Amino acid sequence: MSRLRFAIAIVSVAVLAGACGAAISPAPASQTPARVADGGSTEPSATTAIATRVPPAGATAATDDTSWALAEAATPTDYGPGVTTAVITALARAGIATQADVAHDAPEQPITGVVSPFRLLDFQAHALAVGVWADTTWSGAELDTVIPLPEGSSGVPTTSELLAAWLATANTPGGSYSRALMAGQDLNDPSTLRFPAIALVVFVSDVATDGGTLAPPTTPSSPSPSTTAAGALMSAVGMRPATKARIQPAVAVNTICSDTSAWIQGMIDGLFDALRVATPAGGVGHVLASAWNWLVSAARFAVKGLLTTLTDAALGTIRSIAATIASVAEQVASILPYAVKVRSVSESGGTVFRLASAPLRGTFQAAVTAGDLPDWPAVLADCAATAQVALPDFHAKDVAVSWGPLESAGDPLLGPTDQATGTSLTDASGQAMWPFLTSRDPGEAPGDERDQVDWMPVAVHRPEIDAARRQLTDALLAPIPSLLRPFVTPLFAPVLDGLQSRLNAVLDARGRGPAFLVYHDQPPATPAPPPSAAPSGSCDLGTIAAGHYRGTFHETVVTTLGGISSVDTHDITGPVDLTVAPGGAVSGTFSYVDQEHQIIDVGHTHDVHESTAEMTGGTARGSACDLELAFGHVVLTKCHDQVLGDCLGGSGSQFSLVLPLGSPARSDAGHLVWTQRHDDKQETGDDVQSTLEVAVDGPA
Repeated sequence: MSRLRFAIAIVSVAVLAGACGAAISPAPASQTPARVADGGSTEPSATTAIATRVPPAGATAATDDTSWALAEAATPTDYGPGVTTAVITALARAGIATQADVAHDAPEQPITGVVSPFRLLDFQAHALAVGVWADTTWSGAELDTVIPLPEGSSGVPTTSELLAAWLATANTPGGSYSRALMAGQDLNDPSTLRFPAIALVVFVSDVATDGGTLAPPTTPSSPSPSTTAAGALMSAVGMRPATKARIQPAVAVNTICSDTSAWIQGMIDGLFDALRVATPAGGVGHVLASAWNWLVSAARFAVKGLLTTLTDAALGTIRSIAATIASVAEQVASILPYAVKVRSVSESGGTVFRLASAPLRGTFQAAVTAGDLPDWPAVLADCAATAQVALPDFHAKDVAVSWGPLESAGDPLLGPTDQATGTSLTDASGQAMWPFLTSRDPGEAPGDERDQVDWMPVAVHRPEIDAARRQLTDALLAPIPSLLRPFVTPLFAPVLDGLQSRLNAVLDARGRGPAFLVYHDQPPATPAPPPSAAPSGSCDLGTIAAGHYRGTFHETVVTTLGGISSVDTHDITGPVDLTVAPGGAVSGTFSYVDQEHQIIDVGHTHDVHESTAEMTGGTARGSACDLELAFGHVVLTKCHDQVLGDCLGGSGSQFSLVLPLGSPARSDAGHLVWTQRHDDKQETGDDVQSTLEVAVDGPA
């Protein structure tokens, strides 16, 4: 197994877990994150992908240190106020202001650069922060279902392709932060990407302001402002109030809900205006231009029928997609204050299962949590009261949880115990359990180590939450679809029909947690000896003088790994002492130093591995016309990996290999040379090329 495969697989765990929740409980206690070590059972924590700072594969824009630090601060083991602060700070760097409520216009964190028309209230930012912390994500395929391309559109990317292109190229604080949150994913496969809601918010803001370089419009697109109390508040905070003709208040009386609803409507209205004119003088902005160039690059995935240039028609459709994404992101941030975490735990408390001769016990745990939020946000509680609906208990217990089926790239290496069922209930602490047993290790040392992630999907469906969510959406966000309809292109407008029902289908309470399993391949069969130069009639022992010969052993081995970009080179050199007896019998010793240099490139991950091994106690035997080398004891004396650090360990091993060299390729004037070349194209795709030479001079 390549040295990076284990580390990269752990990275993918953190960014692929999570979804939305319904029953709310405190976050589960967990151990301090630990680094995975050979022989141990330690936990690849939720922060591993970010802590190792592996950018998404395919990204061409950089991810700065501040983005990595803010992403790490938002993903600790346990939720605390620092999570919310880190997310609000990241939003402020992207130009997105967060304010306490509609009556407090001052942003909670200072804004960097151009102020975005996309603004958030504190309860919305908290919901986004809970989602970041819990890895609440939606796949690219799900977003493509929610926001499909309209029939008849051509030459434009899907929603997931557009988001992937922006992530790859956005040289903006928001783009950088989103790449940090999506560390280790592959942007070249957009439908499988897992997007946090905050990435959708930042994408829309980047498009509206061309990455913070284009100030939003300040002139109202319609002449008369709203005369509601919320409209006055919007004017006070410098936002363009929506007009009466375009906005109908969600409720007739002024409440927290109605004021917030009007504030959100005005913000969305101003955002749509910014999207409409988000083109600087001189043509398409650099954010969309860079994304488009990435899509048309020959090295990227093929977007069917993609136009080679960004036309006005394509730009209009992209803006329509961005506006619809804004509508989706606004609902997620407003209506979903909770998330679900799913994790696996072994008997020792870790999530890495090193398979052995006997099965290992483990448990999938599902806990639904709102971080440090004790109850429904005041806005949602007021909206529920206004809509005359009873919100379910925020801390509901005995909620049905559906487990599985297991998802795995191969055959699952774990299965349920007798106590595990397809459905269980959350307990008094709001958690549900699914006990399991792993399989036995299918191989054993010295077989290569392999790794596999088995995923457990979890679903929680509560009809009372569905009903409340529909009524909360009507009370708080009902006018947004009507605001959106006149903005989008005529081709895209029909997509709005059924948008809410498609969105509801992916907003159910569900999660997905990993179990990381390590096992061995079956021990390889003893390989046949490599082809050697058989003794030939040209080797005449009578012409080889008896005596003491000295020289060198030199071998080079170059291995190109199939499936990833990796070249592993060994340069092996050492002294040889041979004694040729009268009659041609040979005895002697040899040793060597093996200098290994390996370069591994996986996406944007670049690793350099270097090591030094010493072999001592090697012996020579046979005859001068049929020489054999028996290898001795090998010890690793130096080892350093650019990604994993110091890799020195172990006490060495006996290298039980006898190498037949046959007759010398050259035998003249006291100079003996044995050579061997070996080329092997393996079934795994690995290509191994080696050359060996033993050259001695004598007799002394």
